[in-house]
Amino acid sequence: MILIDWIGHMVATESETELHSFAKKLGLKRKWFQNKTRHLHYDLTTKRKRNQAIKLGAKQVPMEDILTKAWWAKEGKEWRKRCS
Repeated sequence: MILIDWIGHMVATESETELHSFAKKLGLKRKWFQNKTRHLHYDLTTKRKRNQAIKLGAKQVPMEDILTKAWWAKEGKEWRKRCS
């Protein structure tokens, strides 16, 4: 499942692959993937993109859900090893 918060952070609940696949459907470029931060995500910077994501099946949730339900949150700190 794809989750977005009110400011446009987009994450996936199952895997990084799920996130990239959905981003591709939205027309986002892979280079826009935020992998240098603590929380791996894409930024949906316009209301139009956020609405498009919701129409494609993303669920708008509170930011707290992004931090607890994303795939990397469920894996603990393992994702950090892949990014460093």
